[in-house]
Amino acid sequence: MTKINTNSAALLARAYGQKANTKMLKPMERLSSGLRINSASDDAAGLAVTNKMTASIKDYDLSVRNSVDMISLLNAAEGSLSQISAIQTRLMEVAVQSANGVYTQQDRDAMEMELIALVAEIDRIAGNTKFNDVTLLDGTYNSAGHGSRDKIPVNIGEFGTSTVGRYWEADDFENNNFSVQGPIESISDTESRFPGWAVHNKRVFLGEGTDLGSTVIGGYRAPIDPTPTPHQNVTGSGAVGLNDEGPIGAGAVLGTNRSRGFSFDATGGIKLSTGGLSSDPYGIVHGPYLISQEAKQIHAGDVVKFDWKSDGTSDAGSVFAYLLEETTGDTIILHDYTQPLPGTTAWATKSTNITTSGNYKFVFINGTYDATGGTVLGADFYVNNIVIERNQLPADQQHLVSQISVKSVLEAQNATNVLQYSLEQTAFTRARLGATINRYQSSLEGAQMRGLDMREARSRVRDAEYYVETTKLAKQQILSQASMAMLAQANKSKRTILQLIV
Repeated sequence: MTKINTNSAALLARAYGQKANTKMLKPMERLSSGLRINSASDDAAGLAVTNKMTASIKDYDLSVRNSVDMISLLNAAEGSLSQISAIQTRLMEVAVQSANGVYTQQDRDAMEMELIALVAEIDRIAGNTKFNDVTLLDGTYNSAGHGSRDKIPVNIGEFGTSTVGRYWEADDFENNNFSVQGPIESISDTESRFPGWAVHNKRVFLGEGTDLGSTVIGGYRAPIDPTPTPHQNVTGSGAVGLNDEGPIGAGAVLGTNRSRGFSFDATGGIKLSTGGLSSDPYGIVHGPYLISQEAKQIHAGDVVKFDWKSDGTSDAGSVFAYLLEETTGDTIILHDYTQPLPGTTAWATKSTNITTSGNYKFVFINGTYDATGGTVLGADFYVNNIVIERNQLPADQQHLVSQISVKSVLEAQNATNVLQYSLEQTAFTRARLGATINRYQSSLEGAQMRGLDMREARSRVRDAEYYVETTKLAKQQILSQASMAMLAQANKSKRTILQLIV
């Protein structure tokens, strides 16, 4: 039996047609926007991820722009330094010319006028070099490194003539480079002297709280060696720390039955030796030691430098050096180095900033310890070129570009020294700025690549796939059209029934 009061087929076709029309909206939205995720309902987790990616992309983009700005700033500074370097070169030419004895005083006065003008030009460039109204060469610019995501610090420095060219002559003392190797005076079985120095060929204890105590050097007890125990995992009676705690074997004797403990190195400097010694397993021996006979006045802010190397001839070495204040006994440790394995270190320069003024003697102590437990010891300690770099001198002894003159041969010769240093200072700063520019360039390129990678990652999560969405749209369009056709067919079948009734 046919029911005619309800057209079920038409209603069903209409419902499916509405459903198809609704499903067409999403592909149409995605195709119009190009995005798969247009709201949280599309993909809540994906939206959260892409929002974080978008923030990172903006961060990378800003880092790129900031790096470009910093590169421009550094290029501006380097360009001005190039001008200053050219002026310094011309000043050097004037100074060298004036140092020639063939010129009259009138000639040198003319050179002095050019020198004054060039010095003033350096100050003008240093004071007027700016980027976005930020002065770059007056010593005030110091970036903490916020120019890029990688936070590369920038500190250009000051290049006015009151700073450029400043140098402090290294203050040495008698035989500071051991060029005078004799005569050698034998004071006792363990002490030998030569110009400026004394070598004590005996055991030195650098600890306290032991039965051995610490050795008196220069009238005062030696300081404690703060270096940790080389073999902290060693236990037992043979575990001897670096503070010389514990007994030594009968063979660990320094004196006349051994070498005198020092010699002059063929390549320069002095060598302190501990070869041929023995001790208990993992034991340590400090000695011999070298002490200067002259006390030098050293001010706070001065820098003490010396060249050194260590050679573990039979076992590991231990290097120790300090300053001894001759009136108070106070000490300043200059070097404390433990060579963990046998082998030779390359020559190196040790530099120490002095914080307390005083009259100091230099003390250098060689050491060796048994790193293998084989009881055989031996190491060499080389020292050379001991100098004091003065931080402060009287105003008339300070060497500044602003103070140079070419009015006399002597002044011109001094000017060449100052200008040579200023040229080196400028060249070093330019090289450092060039390296910093390269770092920023690398940071820029890295930020660009990381930003591109992040965009690609975000695209894979957020962007619409056009072939998928067009297929979905076509499918829903076909279904919509089909439902409309079926709706029309359903309505037509009902009209046919009505015609039969009539």
